[in-house]
Amino acid sequence: MKRSLLIVTSLIILISVSVVFTSCSKKGKEAEKKKKTIGVSLLKENDDFYITLKKGLREKAEKMGYAQLILSANGDEMKQDSNIDTLLIKKVEAIVICPVNSKGVGSIIKKASDRNIPVFTADIAAEEGRVVAHIASDNYQGGKIAAERMKKEIGKGMIAIVQIPGTESVSARVQGFVDTAKKLGLKIIEPYFNGKDDTQEAERVTNSAILKYKELKGVFAANDNMAEGAEQAIRSSGKDIVLIGYDAAPAAQEKIKAGGPWKADVIQYPYKIGEKTIETIDKYFKGELKESEETLIVPVEVGMVDKESL
Repeated sequence: MKRSLLIVTSLIILISVSVVFTSCSKKGKEAEKKKKTIGVSLLKENDDFYITLKKGLREKAEKMGYAQLILSANGDEMKQDSNIDTLLIKKVEAIVICPVNSKGVGSIIKKASDRNIPVFTADIAAEEGRVVAHIASDNYQGGKIAAERMKKEIGKGMIAIVQIPGTESVSARVQGFVDTAKKLGLKIIEPYFNGKDDTQEAERVTNSAILKYKELKGVFAANDNMAEGAEQAIRSSGKDIVLIGYDAAPAAQEKIKAGGPWKADVIQYPYKIGEKTIETIDKYFKGELKESEETLIVPVEVGMVDKESL
Protein backbone atom coordinates (compact mmCIF):
# COMPACT_ATOMS: atom_id res chain seq x y z
CA MET A 1 0.00 0.00 0.00
CA LYS A 2 2.79 2.33 0.98
CA ARG A 3 4.62 1.46 -2.20
CA SER A 4 1.53 2.25 -4.32
CA LEU A 5 1.10 5.59 -2.53
CA LEU A 6 4.75 6.45 -3.19
CA ILE A 7 4.38 5.68 -6.92
CA VAL A 8 1.23 7.82 -7.19
CA THR A 9 2.90 10.70 -5.35
CA SER A 10 5.96 10.51 -7.64
CA LEU A 11 3.74 10.56 -10.74
CA ILE A 12 1.88 13.64 -9.47
CA ILE A 13 5.20 15.45 -8.90
CA LEU A 14 6.47 14.52 -12.36
CA ILE A 15 3.26 15.71 -14.01
CA SER A 16 3.37 18.99 -12.07
CA VAL A 17 6.99 19.63 -13.08
CA SER A 18 6.14 18.80 -16.70
CA VAL A 19 3.18 21.22 -16.69
CA VAL A 20 5.31 24.03 -15.18
CA PHE A 21 8.14 23.40 -17.66
CA THR A 22 5.73 23.35 -20.63
CA SER A 23 4.05 26.53 -19.41
CA CYS A 24 7.40 28.33 -19.03
CA SER A 25 8.51 27.07 -22.42
CA LYS A 26 5.33 28.39 -24.05
CA LYS A 27 5.73 31.76 -22.33
CA GLY A 28 9.35 31.94 -23.51
CA LYS A 29 8.31 31.22 -27.09
CA GLU A 30 5.49 33.76 -26.90
CA ALA A 31 7.89 36.40 -25.58
CA GLU A 32 10.30 35.60 -28.40
CA LYS A 33 7.48 35.96 -30.92
CA LYS A 34 6.51 39.35 -29.47
CA LYS A 35 10.06 40.77 -29.78
CA LYS A 36 9.87 43.54 -32.39
CA THR A 37 12.43 43.66 -35.20
CA ILE A 38 14.04 46.89 -36.36
CA GLY A 39 15.38 46.88 -39.92
CA VAL A 40 18.33 49.08 -40.90
CA SER A 41 19.82 50.15 -44.24
CA LEU A 42 23.18 51.84 -43.65
CA LEU A 43 24.81 54.13 -46.20
CA LYS A 44 27.94 51.99 -45.91
CA GLU A 45 29.71 49.95 -43.26
CA ASN A 46 33.37 50.08 -44.27
CA ASP A 47 34.49 53.19 -42.39
CA ASP A 48 34.96 54.04 -38.71
CA PHE A 49 31.88 56.26 -38.46
CA TYR A 50 29.38 53.67 -39.67
CA ILE A 51 31.11 50.80 -37.86
CA THR A 52 30.63 52.75 -34.62
CA LEU A 53 27.07 53.83 -35.46
CA LYS A 54 26.18 50.20 -36.21
CA LYS A 55 27.63 49.15 -32.86
CA GLY A 56 25.52 51.77 -31.06
CA LEU A 57 22.37 50.56 -32.84
CA ARG A 58 23.07 46.91 -32.14
CA GLU A 59 24.06 47.21 -28.49
CA LYS A 60 21.23 49.56 -27.54
CA ALA A 61 18.65 47.39 -29.33
CA GLU A 62 19.94 44.35 -27.46
CA LYS A 63 19.65 46.15 -24.12
CA MET A 64 16.10 47.29 -24.89
CA GLY A 65 14.94 43.87 -26.11
CA TYR A 66 14.65 44.45 -29.85
CA ALA A 67 15.81 42.19 -32.66
CA GLN A 68 17.64 43.78 -35.58
CA LEU A 69 18.34 43.14 -39.23
CA ILE A 70 21.14 45.44 -40.41
CA LEU A 71 21.97 45.74 -44.11
CA SER A 72 24.30 48.07 -46.02
CA ALA A 73 23.77 49.92 -49.30
CA ASN A 74 27.54 50.36 -49.78
CA GLY A 75 26.92 53.80 -51.26
CA ASP A 76 24.63 52.43 -53.98
CA GLU A 77 21.13 53.91 -54.27
CA MET A 78 19.76 50.86 -56.10
CA LYS A 79 21.18 48.57 -53.44
CA GLN A 80 19.46 50.65 -50.77
CA ASP A 81 16.20 50.17 -52.64
CA SER A 82 16.88 46.42 -52.57
CA ASN A 83 17.70 46.62 -48.84
CA ILE A 84 14.24 48.03 -48.13
CA ASP A 85 12.58 45.32 -50.22
CA THR A 86 14.39 42.70 -48.14
CA LEU A 87 13.38 44.35 -44.85
CA LEU A 88 9.74 44.52 -45.93
CA ILE A 89 9.76 40.84 -46.92
CA LYS A 90 11.14 40.06 -43.44
CA LYS A 91 8.20 42.03 -41.96
CA VAL A 92 10.22 44.32 -39.71
CA GLU A 93 8.22 46.66 -37.45
CA ALA A 94 10.33 49.79 -38.04
CA ILE A 95 12.98 50.86 -40.54
CA VAL A 96 16.06 53.03 -40.10
CA ILE A 97 17.62 54.49 -43.25
CA CYS A 98 20.93 56.30 -43.66
CA PRO A 99 20.18 57.60 -47.18
CA VAL A 100 22.63 57.27 -50.04
CA ASN A 101 20.81 60.15 -51.74
CA SER A 102 18.77 62.58 -49.65
CA LYS A 103 16.72 63.69 -52.66
CA GLY A 104 16.20 60.31 -54.28
CA VAL A 105 15.32 58.32 -51.15
CA GLY A 106 11.66 59.48 -51.16
CA SER A 107 10.46 56.65 -53.41
CA ILE A 108 12.28 54.11 -51.23
CA ILE A 109 10.67 55.47 -48.07
CA LYS A 110 7.25 55.37 -49.76
CA LYS A 111 7.47 51.57 -50.03
CA ALA A 112 7.57 51.33 -46.24
CA SER A 113 4.98 54.06 -45.68
CA ASP A 114 2.54 52.30 -48.01
CA ARG A 115 2.71 49.32 -45.65
CA ASN A 116 2.41 51.53 -42.55
CA ILE A 117 5.94 50.75 -41.44
CA PRO A 118 7.41 53.75 -39.57
CA VAL A 119 10.63 55.13 -41.03
CA PHE A 120 13.43 56.87 -39.14
CA THR A 121 16.56 58.41 -40.63
CA ALA A 122 19.98 58.46 -38.96
CA ASP A 123 23.00 60.62 -39.77
CA ILE A 124 21.64 61.77 -43.16
CA ALA A 125 18.17 63.27 -43.57
CA ALA A 126 15.69 62.57 -46.35
CA GLU A 127 14.35 65.50 -48.35
CA GLU A 128 11.21 63.58 -49.33
CA GLY A 129 9.00 60.91 -47.80
CA ARG A 130 7.22 60.34 -44.48
CA VAL A 131 9.83 60.14 -41.73
CA VAL A 132 8.89 59.96 -38.06
CA ALA A 133 12.20 61.29 -36.73
CA HIS A 134 15.69 62.20 -37.89
CA ILE A 135 18.58 61.49 -35.52
CA ALA A 136 21.92 63.05 -36.41
CA SER A 137 24.83 65.21 -35.40
CA ASP A 138 24.11 68.92 -35.38
CA ASN A 139 26.04 69.32 -38.64
CA TYR A 140 25.30 73.01 -39.11
CA GLN A 141 26.80 73.64 -35.68
CA GLY A 142 29.77 71.47 -36.66
CA GLY A 143 30.42 73.61 -39.72
CA LYS A 144 30.12 76.71 -37.57
CA ILE A 145 32.79 75.63 -35.07
CA ALA A 146 35.05 74.52 -37.94
CA ALA A 147 34.89 78.04 -39.42
CA GLU A 148 35.58 79.60 -36.03
CA ARG A 149 38.66 77.41 -35.67
CA MET A 150 39.81 78.31 -39.19
CA LYS A 151 39.54 81.99 -38.33
CA LYS A 152 41.63 81.40 -35.21
CA GLU A 153 44.30 79.57 -37.25
CA ILE A 154 44.69 81.91 -40.24
CA GLY A 155 43.22 85.25 -39.14
CA LYS A 156 42.13 86.17 -42.65
CA GLY A 157 42.43 84.81 -46.17
CA MET A 158 41.03 82.54 -48.84
CA ILE A 159 39.43 79.15 -48.09
CA ALA A 160 38.72 76.17 -50.36
CA ILE A 161 35.94 73.75 -49.43
CA VAL A 162 36.24 70.11 -50.47
CA GLN A 163 32.85 68.40 -50.23
CA ILE A 164 30.48 65.91 -51.84
CA PRO A 165 27.16 67.31 -53.17
CA GLY A 166 23.79 65.63 -52.73
CA THR A 167 24.22 64.50 -49.13
CA GLU A 168 22.16 66.43 -46.59
CA SER A 169 24.59 66.00 -43.68
CA VAL A 170 27.50 67.34 -45.75
CA SER A 171 25.38 70.20 -47.11
CA ALA A 172 24.49 71.24 -43.54
CA ARG A 173 28.09 71.27 -42.34
CA VAL A 174 29.24 73.18 -45.44
CA GLN A 175 26.44 75.72 -44.99
CA GLY A 176 27.34 76.17 -41.32
CA PHE A 177 30.96 76.73 -42.29
CA VAL A 178 30.21 79.18 -45.12
CA ASP A 179 27.68 81.26 -43.16
CA THR A 180 30.06 81.62 -40.24
CA ALA A 181 33.23 82.13 -42.31
CA LYS A 182 31.65 84.98 -44.25
CA LYS A 183 30.54 86.67 -41.03
CA LEU A 184 34.12 86.36 -39.79
CA GLY A 185 35.50 87.99 -42.94
CA LEU A 186 37.00 84.89 -44.56
CA LYS A 187 36.83 84.56 -48.35
CA ILE A 188 35.28 81.34 -49.71
CA ILE A 189 36.19 80.06 -53.18
CA GLU A 190 33.07 79.24 -55.18
CA PRO A 191 32.02 76.88 -56.58
CA TYR A 192 33.16 74.41 -53.94
CA PHE A 193 35.43 71.52 -54.92
CA ASN A 194 33.85 68.08 -55.35
CA GLY A 195 36.02 65.51 -53.59
CA LYS A 196 33.50 62.74 -54.39
CA ASP A 197 34.04 61.22 -50.92
CA ASP A 198 37.29 59.81 -52.26
CA THR A 199 40.84 60.38 -51.01
CA GLN A 200 42.50 60.44 -54.42
CA GLU A 201 39.90 62.75 -55.95
CA ALA A 202 40.14 65.07 -52.95
CA GLU A 203 43.91 65.19 -53.38
CA ARG A 204 43.49 66.03 -57.06
CA VAL A 205 40.99 68.88 -56.56
CA THR A 206 42.92 70.31 -53.61
CA ASN A 207 46.08 70.33 -55.69
CA SER A 208 44.13 72.13 -58.43
CA ALA A 209 42.97 74.75 -55.91
CA ILE A 210 46.53 75.26 -54.62
CA LEU A 211 47.86 75.79 -58.14
CA LYS A 212 45.05 78.13 -59.21
CA TYR A 213 44.71 80.25 -56.07
CA LYS A 214 48.11 81.49 -54.90
CA GLU A 215 46.59 83.21 -51.86
CA LEU A 216 44.94 80.04 -50.52
CA LYS A 217 45.31 79.93 -46.73
CA GLY A 218 42.98 77.15 -45.63
CA VAL A 219 41.02 74.06 -46.68
CA PHE A 220 37.86 72.75 -45.04
CA ALA A 221 37.22 69.11 -45.94
CA ALA A 222 33.68 67.95 -45.18
CA ASN A 223 34.75 64.48 -44.06
CA ASP A 224 37.95 62.64 -43.17
CA ASN A 225 38.14 60.60 -46.38
CA MET A 226 38.50 63.83 -48.31
CA ALA A 227 40.62 65.48 -45.61
CA GLU A 228 43.25 62.76 -46.06
CA GLY A 229 43.53 63.56 -49.75
CA ALA A 230 43.60 67.30 -49.07
CA GLU A 231 46.41 66.82 -46.55
CA GLN A 232 48.51 64.92 -49.08
CA ALA A 233 48.10 67.74 -51.61
CA ILE A 234 49.03 70.40 -49.04
CA ARG A 235 52.12 68.48 -47.90
CA SER A 236 53.24 67.96 -51.51
CA SER A 237 52.90 71.69 -52.22
CA GLY A 238 55.13 72.64 -49.33
CA LYS A 239 52.88 75.63 -48.62
CA ASP A 240 51.65 76.86 -45.25
CA ILE A 241 47.97 75.96 -45.66
CA VAL A 242 45.72 74.99 -42.74
CA LEU A 243 43.42 71.98 -42.99
CA ILE A 244 40.30 71.44 -40.87
CA GLY A 245 38.46 68.14 -41.29
CA TYR A 246 35.25 66.54 -40.11
CA ASP A 247 34.50 63.25 -38.28
CA ALA A 248 37.66 62.79 -36.16
CA ALA A 249 38.08 59.15 -37.13
CA PRO A 250 41.02 57.40 -35.37
CA ALA A 251 43.31 57.75 -38.41
CA ALA A 252 42.54 61.48 -38.58
CA GLN A 253 43.29 61.91 -34.88
CA GLU A 254 46.70 60.30 -35.35
CA LYS A 255 47.54 62.71 -38.17
CA ILE A 256 46.45 65.70 -36.07
CA LYS A 257 48.57 64.50 -33.13
CA ALA A 258 51.60 64.11 -35.42
CA GLY A 259 51.51 67.82 -36.32
CA GLY A 260 51.43 69.39 -39.77
CA PRO A 261 48.76 71.11 -41.87
CA TRP A 262 45.87 69.11 -40.37
CA LYS A 263 45.17 71.24 -37.31
CA ALA A 264 41.77 70.11 -36.05
CA ASP A 265 38.65 68.06 -36.74
CA VAL A 266 35.01 68.35 -35.85
CA ILE A 267 34.19 65.22 -33.87
CA GLN A 268 30.91 63.37 -34.16
CA TYR A 269 29.60 60.73 -31.77
CA PRO A 270 28.16 57.99 -34.01
CA TYR A 271 27.69 55.57 -31.11
CA LYS A 272 25.35 58.10 -29.50
CA ILE A 273 23.49 58.52 -32.80
CA GLY A 274 22.91 54.77 -32.83
CA GLU A 275 21.73 54.76 -29.22
CA LYS A 276 19.40 57.73 -29.65
CA THR A 277 17.90 56.17 -32.78
CA ILE A 278 16.86 53.05 -30.87
CA GLU A 279 15.60 55.15 -27.92
CA THR A 280 13.48 57.22 -30.33
CA ILE A 281 11.99 54.10 -31.95
CA ASP A 282 11.26 52.70 -28.49
CA LYS A 283 9.30 55.87 -27.64
CA TYR A 284 7.33 55.47 -30.86
CA PHE A 285 6.46 51.85 -30.07
CA LYS A 286 5.32 52.86 -26.58
CA GLY A 287 3.07 55.61 -27.95
CA GLU A 288 5.17 58.38 -26.41
CA LEU A 289 6.05 59.71 -29.87
CA LYS A 290 3.37 60.25 -32.50
CA GLU A 291 3.95 60.51 -36.22
CA SER A 292 3.11 63.95 -37.63
CA GLU A 293 3.52 65.87 -40.86
CA GLU A 294 6.75 67.39 -39.56
CA THR A 295 9.75 65.11 -39.00
CA LEU A 296 10.99 65.28 -35.41
CA ILE A 297 14.65 66.37 -35.32
CA VAL A 298 16.75 64.70 -32.63
CA PRO A 299 20.14 66.47 -32.56
CA VAL A 300 23.32 64.88 -31.22
CA GLU A 301 26.11 67.14 -30.00
CA VAL A 302 29.39 67.64 -31.86
CA GLY A 303 32.77 68.87 -30.64
CA MET A 304 36.27 69.80 -31.78
CA VAL A 305 39.56 67.94 -31.38
CA ASP A 306 43.10 69.24 -31.95
CA LYS A 307 46.65 68.28 -31.02
CA GLU A 308 46.31 69.72 -27.52
CA SER A 309 43.06 67.91 -26.69
CA LEU A 310 44.35 64.60 -28.07
